[in-house]
Parts: sequence; structure tokens; C-alpha cells
Amino acid sequence: MDENTLPLGKNLAAVRGDVVFPGHCDTCIQRGDLDDVWLPIIGAAGLLLITRDRRIRYRLMEKRLLRLHSVKGLFLTQAGNMNMREILTMVMRHWDQIDALAAVPGPWAKSLTRVGISDLTLPD
Repeated sequence: MDENTLPLGKNLAAVRGDVVFPGHCDTCIQRGDLDDVWLPIIGAAGLLLITRDRRIRYRLMEKRLLRLHSVKGLFLTQAGNMNMREILTMVMRHWDQIDALAAVPGPWAKSLTRVGISDLTLPD
């Protein structure tokens, strides 16, 4: 989980042992760490990133890090208009698909909306 989805990460970690978030005891990623610090860690660990930060795919440094470190990114593209309960409901509704995606090698980017999961491009 990205820091911008911290409440979601904490809720999911409460019911799943395989979810970590910045500041979680099972990760070295701390709250406030910059993207260039934690993106390589996520990629090296083979973790699935869940974030509300759509801009991460377009910023030059982050875009390079996504590709270089084979990050698997799930972007909550409608979440800006949703409260945390709605976001949690959306994620849980599609959790089986999300869980299956965790095994797919990166780099890739997908969008999660109320309707489901779809491919996103990682711009050059």
C-alpha cells in the first residue's frame, strides 16, 4: 500500500497477514519515505502496490523506477471521489482478481474502479 492509502492498508492488514503499508512492522518502508526510496523495495520484494496516486505513472523518475524495478501497480482511479468505506468495499469486491494479479510478473499498471480491473499503460 502507498501512504495515500494508509487507512485502506491498515484495514486490510487487520484481516490479511500478507498486506503491509508504510510504517508496518513487516516492512522497512516508513511513513514519509519518498517514492524513489520505496518503489525499488516494492519491486524487489515482488509486492503489489495499491495506490490512489495516478500521477506516479507520469512523473519521470517514478515512471523509470516502476519499469526498472518491475513494480506491479494497481491504481484506484475513482477513489478520489470515494470515502474509505466505499474504497474498502470496492477493493474487497474485487479481491480475488487482485490476489491473482499478485502472481503476475511486473512491470505493469492496472486500474481498479467499481466496475473492475483494467489495463493501464506505463507511458514512455
